[in-house]
This record gives sequence, structure tokens and C-alpha cells, in this order.
Amino acid sequence: MQLQLSSSRILLAVQWISAVSAGVSRLIPRASTPSPISIPPSQHWDGNDGPWSSFTLQVGTPVQNVRVSISAASPNTWVVRSDGCLSSDNSCFESRGRTFNPNSSTTWEQQGSYQLGFDQSLGLNVPGVFGNDTLGLGIQGSGGPMLEDQIIAAYTSQDLYLGMFGLNPSSTNFSATDQGRPSYMSTLKSQNLIPSLSFGYTAGNQYRLKKVYGSLTLGGYDSSLFMQNSLTVPFAEDAVRNLLVGIQSISAKAQNGTTSNLLPTPITANVDSTIPMIWLPTEACQAFERAFGLTWDEETDLYLVNDELHDALQKQNASVTFTLGAGTSGGQTADIVLPYDSFDLLIQPPFDGISQGQRYFPLRRASGDQQFTLGRTFLQEAYLTVDWERRNFSISQCVFSETATQNLVPISSVSSSSSGLSSSAKIGIAVGVVAAAVVLGLATFFILRRRKVRHAAAAAADKSEENPGGVIRQGFVKEELGTGFDNTRFEMEGSHGNASKPYGGKEADWVDEKARYPGIRPNLAEVEGGEGRAEMAAAGGGFYGGRGIHEMYDPSSIPPVELPTESPRGEMEGSTPASSPRRSGIPKSPFSNPLSSLSSTPSSNSSPILHKGSRRSRSSFFSSFSRGGNRSSGLSAPSLPSQPSTSAEPGSPAISPDRNRTARPPAPNPELFSPVSRKETFSPAPTKGGQDPEGVLSPISPVSLPTGKGVFGRFRHS
Repeated sequence: MQLQLSSSRILLAVQWISAVSAGVSRLIPRASTPSPISIPPSQHWDGNDGPWSSFTLQVGTPVQNVRVSISAASPNTWVVRSDGCLSSDNSCFESRGRTFNPNSSTTWEQQGSYQLGFDQSLGLNVPGVFGNDTLGLGIQGSGGPMLEDQIIAAYTSQDLYLGMFGLNPSSTNFSATDQGRPSYMSTLKSQNLIPSLSFGYTAGNQYRLKKVYGSLTLGGYDSSLFMQNSLTVPFAEDAVRNLLVGIQSISAKAQNGTTSNLLPTPITANVDSTIPMIWLPTEACQAFERAFGLTWDEETDLYLVNDELHDALQKQNASVTFTLGAGTSGGQTADIVLPYDSFDLLIQPPFDGISQGQRYFPLRRASGDQQFTLGRTFLQEAYLTVDWERRNFSISQCVFSETATQNLVPISSVSSSSSGLSSSAKIGIAVGVVAAAVVLGLATFFILRRRKVRHAAAAAADKSEENPGGVIRQGFVKEELGTGFDNTRFEMEGSHGNASKPYGGKEADWVDEKARYPGIRPNLAEVEGGEGRAEMAAAGGGFYGGRGIHEMYDPSSIPPVELPTESPRGEMEGSTPASSPRRSGIPKSPFSNPLSSLSSTPSSNSSPILHKGSRRSRSSFFSSFSRGGNRSSGLSAPSLPSQPSTSAEPGSPAISPDRNRTARPPAPNPELFSPVSRKETFSPAPTKGGQDPEGVLSPISPVSLPTGKGVFGRFRHS
């Protein structure tokens, strides 16, 4: 009944937990996946080496609008500080995308002066003042995200003429003990403003259609701007130059069909929009010189284009095809085709060595493989998609159509795509797991409890089961009576009796002591002759029905047997035992089954087995008889045979308890032996099997730089 009630309670608990889980799932709103964010371009063309399509940022409090380009390498935002232009030079203020004054911002928190730390291998070694301030994307009212406490570097150097918005999600450390400051991208992701750490970008150009502005999408890409291909490139191990792609070939094709190989040996180059130009090996640059009639200017380290060459190149109208792959050979490839117009750019002061605006071909000679770079010039015709979470990127050919409609495609996060579950589903699963654990624990508890009850009941049944005739149960060994302290026999009545012991699965609650005459007197001896007095029953209950069976029987049940007349007689109760010699024969105890050898004629060669002092004897019983009684001091009860005789006949005479002990007892069988055995037989206890379970980043520090001018100036080689 209790188990049924417990099962009902468990079922009710499970139903209640399921209802609560379902209610929680309905109450908790499903976490919607955010859409990608498209950052609108500023619709300005800025910089002194392009010009380039820029993007507007809102910096500080109150807001100061600045225009910047895009850097896939930097995790921070770089803006031109107000003292980067003379106050009287308004053209500088606009050409550099406007400037930012940290002192005018009430939310600026300065951290210190550091190097910007990226593209140092190309000579980009620009110092800046770092701080935290509010930063928003797009102009006011455009709906772009506005985040507080973002890392911003304000600088004045003209080597980096236009500021940058960093897309790298890496954190920034200002000291060895700094825990790392999150980037703008990682903050957008943590605030669930973008679906993943990813972006799509193309630089835009002025020669397609009616000018094509740059496009930047955070958390996805704009599929309307490029042609899909099967090329996916995994990240490189270099933390700064991780967008390495194999350039398997570069070829030029003129309008008349003439082709030229522009890359003698395949290389691996980094894709970086921070750099405006394309950096290739000297051999490749020389191949370009032959194909396009270019001349290397050692003073400026540039390929300057005069008006005559410019007209010739426009007539030639050659195109350059870059064949890209994940490696320098084999695998999936993608072709990116750049028309000559993508190389027709304008360089202006204050670029080192340039005094006035002039056309140039944006190609630079690299001094080593660490300088091989596909810069912003390349991204005028290529669409770059970067997935920071999956650590891969792709490059596709841009398409230009006046009728194209923006189509933003989100890139799912690794965490969301791996689980595919909403927050409510996860909570529901958690509640279900807890409920299952509770139910399993309760079920285990009650099963073990029920098993324990069954085992206890079985053990109790084994103890209460009768075992008549000394039948040994299968699987158990019948033990002999013990000789230890628990099996002690005591001579005097009133002392501690023998504790009941199991025998064949039954506990006998009798003791092997002879009954005494009424009254308790010391030194009371058994006597022969005289008026017979019945020995009284022992106080303890016997084996059958709780009544003891003693040495004397009811005189009306069995004919009396006279004790031997020639045996010496002792005194009656209360007298001192006679000092006569011991009897040659003692009547056999009537507690065993009648034996065929029992007769009224005593045997002259039979004698009892006596034990003096506190010598202890063992007890046993035969068939359906039990013996008991007290022993007098100095003498013990006769030992009984270990087995009853199989030739016993029904109705054999027994000693009458109320007859005078004058008749001679029957002669004991000399073949019988004492059941007291010196050997112990133990029943092996069942053992339980089984074993217990056995207890069970700071801004990147500058590297050594080659001498000479940098990206935006002369670069001298050692």
C-alpha cells in the first residue's frame, strides 16, 4: 500500500514538473536571431592615395563625425586627432575625413600612448593616444549601433592619412595584468546586435556605373554584390596576417588579345584593406613593367604615370586576372579580374616625395614574403567575406548592376548553429533533465527500499521456518553446537542461561538444564530410592509451543520403570548426598527417541559419561524431542547419542517420573557415542560480490622594421 502511494506521488511530481517546464517555455520569449547590419557609406571619396569610399563614425560626447576606411587587421578604431591638420588648412580637415578632439568629449577616458601596431612589416609604424569613448556607426539618425566604452586611438601622423574602423574581434590589453578590452565586433555580438563575428566588404570604385560606393555588412554579407564561387580559405596561424590566400597566377590580357604572365612564381599574400596598394615580389613587378610600360620611381618608390602613358594604357584597356586558391597550387580556385581603370589612381600631397596630385599605378615592390599584400586596390573588384568564428574567408568577383537590390544574408554563429535551440528550449531541456534525475533518484530509493523489505521478510521467514528431524536445508550446512561463550551452560538455576541458537533455520529457546525440585538449595544431590519426587519443569519454555520437555513424564502416560534395587540410595531432598560409591549405571535420559536397546534389564558394562566441575556439555535434540533441566553441582546430565536409533519401536517404555527409583534402569547401548564433538562445522556465510567503485592581448608591440619609407612614403631597402 505504501509503495502504491509512493508511486502515485512520483507520478504526480513528474506531471507537475512537466507542467512547470511547459509553462516556463511559454513564458520565456524565444531569443530571435539578429539580422546583419549594413553600414551606409558616407558618400564621400577621401584619402590622398585613391580616392576611397569612406564610412561615417560618431565619436565621443557630444558626437563628432569622422570618416574612415575599413581595416580587417585592426580590432580598434583609429581616428585623426584634431592637431593632425592645421586649423587654417580646411582642405586637410576634409581630405583626412575630419578630425576628432578628445578634449571636447566628456566621455573620453585616456589609457596612454602606444603604437597602432598593425602592418608594421609594411612600414606602418604610427603612434597614437589610446582611450575609451562612445562610438557609433553611420551618421546621426541612420539607426546604426552606438556603443559605449570602446577603444579608440587618436593619431596625427600623415603616414596613415585616413582613419580606420577595425573589424578584427580580438581584445586589446594595455598592460600585462590587463584582462583584455573587447573589440567593437565582439561587443556587437555579445549584445546580440549581430548574428555572428563576420563581415562582408568591398571597397567600391569611381569608374563603374556612376560611381559605386563601398559596402560594409556586419554579421553577414550582401549577396547582390558578387558572384558565388566554391573557394573557401582557412585562416593562417599568423595573428596579424591571418587572411593569407594563395596567388597561383597573375595574367594580363590586352584589348588586342595579347596575354602576359605577370607572376613567375606562385606566392601567398595577405588580404588587407588597411593598405591601399598591391605589394608583389620584385620579379612580378618587373613583369608588370614590361606588360604596361611602367617605370619605377626610386625617389617615391612608386610607379608614376604621366599623361602620355595614361592615354596609351587607356587605349590598351588591358585587364589583370588574379587566380586565387587556398594554396599556391591545386584545389578550388577563383578568378578576380581587375580592369585597367582599377589601377588608374591619384596620389596627392602630403605623400612623401609628391608635391602635387599625379596619376600612379598602385603597385609596390616587396622586399620579402612578409610584405606580399592585396590591398584596397584589389578590393575594388573583389568582395571579401570573413567568418571569424569558423576561421575562414572567401573572395568573390564583384558584380555591378544599377538594378541590383540589396540582399543581406546572415552568417550564423558557431554556438547557435551547433545547438540549434532557442533559450526556452534549452531551459526546458534543463528542467527536464533535473526532473528526470529526481524521478530516477526516487525510483532508485524505493526500489532499493522494497528490495530491502523483501530481503528482511525472507530472512525472517528463514528464521521462523521449522526444520523437524534435523533436516538440512539445501544450500546450507548443518552446524554442530558451538563451544564458545555464547553456548555456555550454567550449573545453577537463575544464572545466565544458554542463548537460543539457530538450528536448521530455527531458533530453539530451550536450555540444556535439568529441572530441579521446588526450592533453591545448594548442594542438592540426586538420590536413589526413597519416596519418588517428580522433578519440576524448567522455567524456560521448550522448543514445542513454548513448553519445556523435561526428564520425567506424566505417570499416567507411560508405565513406570523401576530403578535398580542394588544401587546405593542417597538422602532425600535437603540431605547431604551419600558418600557411597558411584553407581555403575545411570538411567538413560528419556529425552531422545525410544531406542530398541532400551530395556528394563540393566547392562553391567554400561556407565554414564560424567563431567566434573564447570565442564560444559553441548546440547542436541533428535527428531521431535527436546531436552532441558538443571544440573546439580558436581554432576552433569548424561551425554546423548548423536543420532537416534533407527530400530526404535513405538510404545517403548520410558522412566516414570513419579515412581520410586528402585527399578534398575535399562542397560545403555555400548555402541552409542557422545554427541559432544571436538570438531566444529561452520556454515559458510554467503558473501556479496562486486567491488566498490574506485574513488575516481595588449596592443601588438612593434617588430623590428626595415629602414626606408613606409606604405605611404619611400621604403628604402638594406
